[in-house]
Amino acid sequence: MEVHAHSHTPRKKWTHYFWEFLMLFLAVLCGFFAEYQLEHTIEKQRSKVYATNLYDELKKDTAELNRVITELEFNAKKLDTLCYLVTKNGIRSIQSQQLLRISRYVTHISFFSSNNSTIEELKGSGGLRLLKPNVSRQISLYDKELKDLENEYALTKAEFIRMEELYFKVIDRSLFENLFKDQALFDKDSLIKNADPIINDDPKLVKEFLGWVAFEKGIYREQIKNFLLPLKEEASKLLTLLKKEYHPE
Repeated sequence: MEVHAHSHTPRKKWTHYFWEFLMLFLAVLCGFFAEYQLEHTIEKQRSKVYATNLYDELKKDTAELNRVITELEFNAKKLDTLCYLVTKNGIRSIQSQQLLRISRYVTHISFFSSNNSTIEELKGSGGLRLLKPNVSRQISLYDKELKDLENEYALTKAEFIRMEELYFKVIDRSLFENLFKDQALFDKDSLIKNADPIINDDPKLVKEFLGWVAFEKGIYREQIKNFLLPLKEEASKLLTLLKKEYHPE
């Protein structure tokens, strides 16, 4: 009887398996690092875009804040003059042209509106995590000041409505609008002399109106001091940080 010997596959050494495992591990690890690096690069690019957009919007905000602050300061001074003239000699003592010019600032209300679409996008998409922690913190501080100003506007809305109601009871605004369409007509004393801008000079009504005018100029100065200037300061800090960390320009 013929006997056949079985062939045996040589057993691999444990070092062979170790090197196979190591090579596979390194391949997976390199892939992970490559993906991580790609994701990191993409996030860095996104953060740069966010920072640049935010920087541009903040520059617009700062310019708008300067405009609103200047306008409110000017309005408050005009209302100071109106209060002084009416209190000193009575509303009928004021020249028609002067009364029309000054009293119009009662309804000349100026509000700040932020270009904050990038901040809203960062908050809504979770993009704040892409930015450096010090920048994210400063964005939160600026956003808080914005919310405080929005609340202030909401609270004073009723006061301005009441102010306008009284204004239209005392002063004929339509007269100013009609004459102001043509500056040459408005500057002619002969036309203004025969025009009476006062609808009602009842002392009680004028006194109430004057009280609200004084209240209004107080609101303007309070908004400048407690809301607009702090908001401008936070905007300036954020602009400086963005410029330092991301070099948007």
